[in-house]
Amino acid sequence: MTRDVIDPKLLFRDEVVNLPVYKTGTKFHELTEEQSKQEMLRLGSNENPYGPSPRVFEAIQETLNEVHLYPDSTCNDIAEKLGEKLEIDHGRLVFNSGSEAILHAMVNACLRPGDKVVSLVPSFPIINIFALAAGASVIGVPHEDDLSFCADKICQAVGGGVRMVYLCMPNNPTGSYFTGPDLEKIVVAANSETLFVLDEAYVEFAGDKPDYPDAIKILEVAGQPYIALRTMSKAYALAGMRIGYGIAYCEEFAGILKRVSTVFNIGGMTLKAAEAALADQAHLTQCLNAISTEKSRIEKEFASQDIRFFNSAGNFICIWFPTLEQALTIEAGMQKNGIFTKGQKGRGTEGVLRITIGKPVDNDRMLAQLRQLR
Repeated sequence: MTRDVIDPKLLFRDEVVNLPVYKTGTKFHELTEEQSKQEMLRLGSNENPYGPSPRVFEAIQETLNEVHLYPDSTCNDIAEKLGEKLEIDHGRLVFNSGSEAILHAMVNACLRPGDKVVSLVPSFPIINIFALAAGASVIGVPHEDDLSFCADKICQAVGGGVRMVYLCMPNNPTGSYFTGPDLEKIVVAANSETLFVLDEAYVEFAGDKPDYPDAIKILEVAGQPYIALRTMSKAYALAGMRIGYGIAYCEEFAGILKRVSTVFNIGGMTLKAAEAALADQAHLTQCLNAISTEKSRIEKEFASQDIRFFNSAGNFICIWFPTLEQALTIEAGMQKNGIFTKGQKGRGTEGVLRITIGKPVDNDRMLAQLRQLR
């Protein structure tokens, strides 16, 4: 006798069944033939339009004959090179296939049902999904009317019973950041056992902001537990290779976190590509300078058109709209013309549109299209 197949929802925890779906962006292979005929501009995923160092392709070629072998699960070579560059003990470094994989492992290991996490609104939404899945709740602190975030309001939120503070700096999708004095204020307001998670996926692009702080140094001086999450997907242009790393405040914290991570989580080819990219700092500097120059140009153009945008330290600019519907309408209009950006919910009923900085010719096309749609 055949039994009725059980409802899969009954096999998951309630927190997991009700999770929202993360919007990853356009699936380009699903575009219609008509859409595919247009030259597509990928300005929605914050990819580096200039690509990785030429050394990366050389490293990949040299590693092709080793694809049948398991990689070094300790990531020792890249850890030593990064440790030397960052001037820290490489035992404090944790690696995984993207920084969000480290965040996922950490949330599962550190958060308990009923715990509270403080974050910004809007911010990288994956923290909400991971926290909810663990049975925790997220306290979102929204931006101000002038499109800045108020440090005093963050201080109020972190004051009592907060297990974790998730600070995305530069913040995704707004590109916002706290200056040194503001960040110091926030750290002082937190309990000594509150874990600070610095999502620094875009930190390399912040070099053009003279008041951008050394967040790790501030946390270390305060003796606050932290982990800084970084990636080689953005500035180093290895998004398709998937490698991220975390800088833990002590080696013991890193060691415990490694126990709950999967083994062989980064392929050997990716490890070699990452080492090659890290070795070519001249290429990195060229990319950062080109993106910074274009960002300044676009900001001036937006300002001349009275377009409201956040002060961004990332490789993107975020435009504010009174409603989410308006942001999504502009996103759809751009996409019809082959320009892919990312619209999402902002504060309350507001919306935002995040636009990646592309090459000059691509940015010209984006600006022209935006003028038409507005």
